[in-house]
Amino acid sequence: MIKLRRILFFCVCLLTVTHYAEAQQDAQYSQYMFNTLVINPAYAGYKEVLNIDALTRDQWVGIDGAPKTKTIILDGSFFDNKVGLGLSVIKDQIGLQSQSSAYLNYAYRLQVGDNGKLAFGLGAGVGQYTLDGSGAYTDNPNDPNFNYGKSSFIVPDARVGVFYSTDQFYAGLSATNLFSTAFNYSSVTQNQVAKQGRHYFLTAGYLYNLNTFLKFKPSFLLKDDTKGPTNLDINNFFLLGEKVWLGVSYRTSVNLLKRKSIVGNVKSPDAVVGMVEFFASKTWRLGYAYDYTLSSLQGYSGASHELSISITFAPKRDYSILSPRYF
Repeated sequence: MIKLRRILFFCVCLLTVTHYAEAQQDAQYSQYMFNTLVINPAYAGYKEVLNIDALTRDQWVGIDGAPKTKTIILDGSFFDNKVGLGLSVIKDQIGLQSQSSAYLNYAYRLQVGDNGKLAFGLGAGVGQYTLDGSGAYTDNPNDPNFNYGKSSFIVPDARVGVFYSTDQFYAGLSATNLFSTAFNYSSVTQNQVAKQGRHYFLTAGYLYNLNTFLKFKPSFLLKDDTKGPTNLDINNFFLLGEKVWLGVSYRTSVNLLKRKSIVGNVKSPDAVVGMVEFFASKTWRLGYAYDYTLSSLQGYSGASHELSISITFAPKRDYSILSPRYF
């Protein structure tokens, strides 16, 4: 017996969360503030050392077909830290559809004032979209909506961004999926695979030195796909003894641009997130995020879990260059 009611409920909730059925959302991250390269190519090389990040995320545990994301990032700075280069590889699975993408990221950094740096970034890559109809549970094995097997195609993509930072402040603006409106998806997929919508990200934060042991870093992220409500993250983090980040985030949606096409309650909370990042050594960092759902999925799914690990490589083991990178 098919779990039809459960599948239909998941589909309805998914459309409610995304607010737009025609465009697929970018992968969701809670720990983006620990490596902003996942949303902004201008962040490449910011830490001024060779850095590897790996992240895995299980969202809405307990719901069939819930999103699962895996990400690997490699980046570093070159030419007297004026150029940042990075590689990001992302695997995102939701229901029957999956997306695999890889980007080469380039950032050029300018000195601004005594301690400010302004970076301009560009990312270019490809994305492979796959829809596996054979994985669907149906009463009729010959259902024409799902008997096409596996459909897959590859499209080019690009992203751009700017990132400004000082010792205590940062701000970034970026856009992803720049080719989403230029590619004719229907010519290769008969509209089976949801196309990726263009996304815009605005983020900023500030570091307060409360005392020699404690630092406080509030920040925010605005994410907009031009079709639905704007997503807003409000983050508050404390750094304890340069060893442990403890923080909480509140994620919600707001009709910031007053779009008349949006109906329903757009000022709806999505999740509250608890996070911790631990500096295991001068070169290792471990992070974990726990998302507690506040949306209409509450009561039908478990929480979301996100694990991250970061490894830094200093040239000739000169760890003295590993000055704190708070952003």
